Amino acid sequence: MAVVLCLLQTVSVVAQDDAPPLNGISAKVLFIDYNTPNSIDGFKPTNGIELAYLRNINPNLAVGVPLKVGLASLGGSEDKTTIFSLDAIGQFQIGSPESIMRPYIFAGIGMVFEQFEENNAQIPVGLGLYVRAGGSSFFTLQGEYRKSFEDQRDNLQLGIGWHFKLKPQPKVDGPLDTDGDGLPDLQDYCPNEAGTMLANGCPDSDDDGVPNGEDDCPTIKGPAENRGCPVNSPAPVTPPAPAAIGDRDGDGINDNLDQCPDQPGTIALKGCPPSMPSQQPTTPATTPATTPPVVVAPQQTQMTTNSANIDTDGDGLVDSRDECPTVAGPIQLLGCPDSDNDGIKDKDDRCPDKPGEAIFSGCPDTDKDGISDDNDNCPTLAGVSSAKGCPDADGDGTPDRDDNCPREKGSASNHGCPIYDADNDGIEDKDDLCPNQRGPSSTKGCPDTDGDGIADKNDLCPTEAGTPGASGCPDDDGDNTPNHLDKCPDEKGTNEGCPDISREDKEVLAFAAKNVQFETGKATLKAQSYASLEKVAEIMKKYPRYNLNVDGHTDDTGDAGANRILSEERASSCYQYLLARGVDVSRMNYKGYGESKPIAPNNSEEGRERNRRVEFNMYVR
Repeated sequence: MAVVLCLLQTVSVVAQDDAPPLNGISAKVLFIDYNTPNSIDGFKPTNGIELAYLRNINPNLAVGVPLKVGLASLGGSEDKTTIFSLDAIGQFQIGSPESIMRPYIFAGIGMVFEQFEENNAQIPVGLGLYVRAGGSSFFTLQGEYRKSFEDQRDNLQLGIGWHFKLKPQPKVDGPLDTDGDGLPDLQDYCPNEAGTMLANGCPDSDDDGVPNGEDDCPTIKGPAENRGCPVNSPAPVTPPAPAAIGDRDGDGINDNLDQCPDQPGTIALKGCPPSMPSQQPTTPATTPATTPPVVVAPQQTQMTTNSANIDTDGDGLVDSRDECPTVAGPIQLLGCPDSDNDGIKDKDDRCPDKPGEAIFSGCPDTDKDGISDDNDNCPTLAGVSSAKGCPDADGDGTPDRDDNCPREKGSASNHGCPIYDADNDGIEDKDDLCPNQRGPSSTKGCPDTDGDGIADKNDLCPTEAGTPGASGCPDDDGDNTPNHLDKCPDEKGTNEGCPDISREDKEVLAFAAKNVQFETGKATLKAQSYASLEKVAEIMKKYPRYNLNVDGHTDDTGDAGANRILSEERASSCYQYLLARGVDVSRMNYKGYGESKPIAPNNSEEGRERNRRVEFNMYVR
């Protein structure tokens, strides 16, 4: 019961998490053993099947409900009993969800029914393994021990089968549709009134594609060119508004557009009357000759009048009122051209060769997504501004065409797919060598307790800063031998951290082993041996950190016991000579091995001569 309460508490906590849980189903073949746990002789395994539903409440913890049906040999009986069980379990999965192999442990509580006549409660505990076989499918192997509250009902179960992970379909936040007519507000000409797609989202009672507000026959189908009325029924003519309303001079041009609102005029002159030449009185024929003629200068008057009415581009609007006096244009646009006939002057039109809308400075919005084509990376597909006008089903700012995970919010840096970082250390799991432990990028996501740039798992001294050459341990002399293993921590060397013996000195020691000579059958040194021993003494003084083993050897001639004694006496003679030459007694040892360590066969005089030797072996103390 405590296990179930823990599971319920866990689910309650996780239910507050916004991340969608992962579900899974599994099927297994079972091998059931009631004899072994109950000390019943005779191993009689039986079979069954298991179907289970699991729900991951975080990347490592899942709860599940296994249902099992099988046969069991109860109490050692030869007869098989049909059993049914239903469990509630908690499962802890070890490792990253992307791992190929994931072990897990589980525990829970369940009820077992025997022939639907008797029942007993059991506590299942066990462990298992998931082995990835595909993106969402896994081979499973599981071992389980079930402790029963009834006598003789403990049992073991082995399950082999398959597990499928069910990935949830993420909810896609669609574009706003206020009136619920299926057309997004950005494309809906009547966003607050439910309409039809044919009428661009506006109400259309007769379903002829002409919105009611523009349809002169709203209850009868008709083409748009006939204002929604049938072709055989002429569109009704809307009577003009009375001239008195906003048109004081009655010339058909509203006062707000009429530059001469108190004088009737023409549309070409924006409501002003055309200027006429001055009329001069003519002299009657009966005028006496004595009356002096009236001198008139009509030419000058005509020039003055024409200069005010010059129309350079010939578009019907005098230059003084023409915003584009040298380029012909429509009067309603104050004489400026409109190449694409969209009602926006070319000089104010960002797209003068394509009909557009004033809200986009004359540029079109082909897909009606509220983003002008010149700023739309997908001008023929309705999209969103965050994806530069392209469709973006998951709303993560990466256009669907570039999104490797179009139904799952992700990062642009990861091609629209989520970035998984189980330990939240800022390093993606795919690049993190320790995905379940926080660590810096310098160690590829693995912990580095001492901050020396070497991951703890590779650091022999994880709590002390060290060097890579010394496997993360301190190395004062820089010879790549850690201080705690360095017998010469203040000197560089490759022999346990101490300076190595030079090749020349090694040759001197090898030469001495061959040339130290003794009287036949005795331990008395011959005079010719002194020079070699002097050089051995010099080498010992040269390497104060080294000790010396003097080892005596003989051939196999004579008694083995006598040979061992002779070899030790000869080694002692060399030892005594070196003591006399100032080598410290604490730095030397000697031993005789007799004929036990030959370096050549004893079946020839040459071989026996080689075996009669004293070796000088230096080592670091």
